[in-house]
Amino acid sequence: MCALQLDDKQLLIARLESNLFLAAGVKSKELKLQTSYEFFEAKFNVTYEELGCVGYNPETEELTALIKIKRPSGYGGSLCSKGSHEYVRFYVNYGSGYVDEGYTGVNVHDIADSFDCNKKLEKPIDFVVRKKINPSHKRCVSPFLPKVKAVLSWNTVPPANDPGLLQPGYIWGNVKEEQIQIQPFRLLIPSFEIENIGNLLEKAVLNPNFSLKTLADNNPVVEKNLADAKSQLLSSKEDFSELITIYKKANAEVESHRVGTKLLFEAINSNSTSVMKNIGATFDSNALSFSESLSKFGALKGNTTYEELGCVGLDYHKEAFIATFKIKRNNGYGGSLCTTGSKEFVSFWVQEDGNCQWKHLGTTSVSVFDVPNQNGLSYSAILPYDLTEFKTKCSAPKVLKIRAILSWGIAPDSLDAEYWGNVKESYVQIPPISDWDQKSPKIIVLGGVSVDQIDNTTGLTVSGAKIDENQNGVEPGSPFGGKITIHGISAPYAGQKYRVKVTNMATASSYYLTDVLNLTGYDGSGNVLHTPVIPDAAHYYSYQNYNVNITSKLALFSPGTNDLLKITIEHFDGSFDSHLIQMDNTFPVVELTINDQGNCTHFTKGDNIVGTFKVNDNYLLNFRLTTNVGEFTEVKLSGVAKSLPAPPTSFSRTVNVNDGAFVIKSSKTQNCGSIDLIAYQKTVWDSVSTGTYGYAGKIVCLKD
Repeated sequence: MCALQLDDKQLLIARLESNLFLAAGVKSKELKLQTSYEFFEAKFNVTYEELGCVGYNPETEELTALIKIKRPSGYGGSLCSKGSHEYVRFYVNYGSGYVDEGYTGVNVHDIADSFDCNKKLEKPIDFVVRKKINPSHKRCVSPFLPKVKAVLSWNTVPPANDPGLLQPGYIWGNVKEEQIQIQPFRLLIPSFEIENIGNLLEKAVLNPNFSLKTLADNNPVVEKNLADAKSQLLSSKEDFSELITIYKKANAEVESHRVGTKLLFEAINSNSTSVMKNIGATFDSNALSFSESLSKFGALKGNTTYEELGCVGLDYHKEAFIATFKIKRNNGYGGSLCTTGSKEFVSFWVQEDGNCQWKHLGTTSVSVFDVPNQNGLSYSAILPYDLTEFKTKCSAPKVLKIRAILSWGIAPDSLDAEYWGNVKESYVQIPPISDWDQKSPKIIVLGGVSVDQIDNTTGLTVSGAKIDENQNGVEPGSPFGGKITIHGISAPYAGQKYRVKVTNMATASSYYLTDVLNLTGYDGSGNVLHTPVIPDAAHYYSYQNYNVNITSKLALFSPGTNDLLKITIEHFDGSFDSHLIQMDNTFPVVELTINDQGNCTHFTKGDNIVGTFKVNDNYLLNFRLTTNVGEFTEVKLSGVAKSLPAPPTSFSRTVNVNDGAFVIKSSKTQNCGSIDLIAYQKTVWDSVSTGTYGYAGKIVCLKD
């Protein structure tokens, strides 16, 4: 059924009403809405938002999706309000059908139209979301090229486990699919002498708290073997002559001015006659015309035959500029997956408001390879950046024009793509500045949730709370369990010291954190840095520069308690910042019994199956009692029978039950089945997820 053609006013009404009927779980005609029912039956309207590029960064193992926000209103309020959310669910087909990899999101708002230095409208505004996955890795001799599907939905999380998009609810947004390349491992290539470090690798696996360097310390032979192995992996690349030979044998038709890019660039920029002669001799020895290759190379002005930049945007929550590009051909990238391949460089620039001059933000890169049998691989280049210098108050939203320059083989040094690659520009919205006095420590995120979404009396989450990293929703009144992360103001204090005090409000006892803090950073070339920070004898950690600590992490610890804790960041000068957090490290107690406690209980078909159950948790979200061996005829909570759903194969509630009972009329045709009880708790676990649960189940066999 086709969507109706609505004017702007009708479309905005439809957008507002869509929230109502989706929240109510009923069709729009049942709510007697002003717009037509047919509009809501149509899927994926892209008037307000639309997916752009979808990509993947092999180094960080992150899927990315760019979201274009097209209009100045229709997103739930100004930047000083809660606004609304754009959600993207990712599916990955690793070879056996699409797997649901979960969803992530971004907080969006009504941002009034503004104009850039060239009087162009600063729309659409391009946001990028990222979702980390944990794929398996194959040997480099066998390319691993999964397909990715991204589903965008405004203000409603796309239904889980629905890659065919068969469930209702897809109204605002769209779908994109791409092919990606999973980073291989090269430890088992034929030329790699793994036996020299095999014993060291085994020790590292058995002792995960020790690095390879630590295990090799004070053993000169092992240190040399480790250094040789590193050198061997880094040097596994093909030179110009080898590549020419490989491409000729494969009939790959890769031009000499592509293969010889670095040599030709050196020739153009060299004033040495001997350098020119040596490079010319290299071409001559391969029966190639140096002068012709040099001429063709010099004539390149942003060639997109091999690679092309498609999108550039900003990760609003994690503060990183991201550009997505596509590899178009099977060859011409410096070698197979068993070599070091080559680099696609992306340089990022921003146009400053005051003087309209372009400011260079930095350059990052992604490794690419000759990959056979692919039809275009989508990659994402990531440049984390401290946006503090651009931030303003929420009452004055900041939109900036950015530019990305893609260049293969040679890092770009200007505002244009000179040889292989191209340029893309877009507009991004800078997140507002945090409320901070610029003198004292500041906690921003605690246990994965923004502190302004945690009640500072109860330590529980408030209504509308989200997990900061992925914008996944959190139930009101949720506690925290497992690992607790603390993020806050960090880079502005680089070189200064802080310590973290934990006070148990139930016992009044306290202690300072002393664990090694492992930080994540970037080296400026696209490589991930891992830096350990060890507190001193007085328990003080050192604040680090942004490139060392791109997530502004201040602490990570596992309290292992069910008490209310006060977390305090302290400075030498006596200034501090504190916040309460309620812990919950106990999983739901779930018990299920039937009249026979055997593993495979036998009943005659058509018999009544009688059982009892128990659910107990301090922060219960809900429980569900289900069966596929018949139908419930009675369920009792504390001795009181409750109404049953239709068909009565499932029963759920949101309260604890200490003496529940049930009766199931077993099937007359089925042979085996089960009775299952699962109880979910509200707890935010390990600072990244919800959905922890307790489970109990029984297998039931039926006989004639």
